[in-house]
Amino acid sequence: MKKSIAFAFIFQFSVLSSFAQSLSGYEIMKKADEVPEPVTASSTATLTIHTKKGSDRIREVLMKSKDYGDVKKEVIIFVKPKDVSGTGYLMFDYAEDASGKKKDSDNWLYMPAMKKTRRIASSGSESDGSFMGTDFTYRDMGERSLSDYDYNLLGEESVDGTDCYKVECLAKDKNQKDPRYISYIAKSDFILRKCEFYDRQNQLHRVLTCSDFNTIKGFTTAQKMKMQNVQSGTWSLFESANIVYDGGDIDDLLFTVSSLEKGRIR
Repeated sequence: MKKSIAFAFIFQFSVLSSFAQSLSGYEIMKKADEVPEPVTASSTATLTIHTKKGSDRIREVLMKSKDYGDVKKEVIIFVKPKDVSGTGYLMFDYAEDASGKKKDSDNWLYMPAMKKTRRIASSGSESDGSFMGTDFTYRDMGERSLSDYDYNLLGEESVDGTDCYKVECLAKDKNQKDPRYISYIAKSDFILRKCEFYDRQNQLHRVLTCSDFNTIKGFTTAQKMKMQNVQSGTWSLFESANIVYDGGDIDDLLFTVSSLEKGRIR
């Protein structure tokens, strides 16, 4: 599952019927991984965090990304409410090399209250930690390398009326919090529709659902992404708006720790 939570993109539909039956789990995930992306993207989003007590915490964020070919850089800045305003997260996700290997991503979290930027590990227990109190993890916010998993095609299933391939993804690193997940990849465009995450005891832990798809500048985007923790009863929802793809160059200086610490996107 290469695509990060921040943005979901389209692969132009081509005739599949002649070879659909022969696709393996790996081949399906590779096609999903190769879905074209815009060079630049920006959006706003409302983040709703539903707690165990049944209350909702609302956050407003700004997101920007730029693909440099060998590395994709993304920044997320929290703008509301006041107690989290200025909090920022910067990610550098590196492309896989010719052998399919991928350098660990670089991640920084800036907390205004502490006036300090902290490096977030892209692997190990820290990457499985909660992203800003949500049901998404830091690992979810980045891009997963194809070579880090083994794949099995389990069959086909419909998700909200869309025919999907059902692919089991098994982490080679069994120490991950959710070492197994099942991806539901649309047969028509190879875009993720749903993902089920299983814990080390192989119990269903979390379910990601993608909805409200809209085509923007040729890219079909899931404008709602909801992660539900079925074990705790909590959930977190990203609702994107004001999405702009390839709408002009984004200043490279935006993707620096010094800009992150300013707590705003210009």
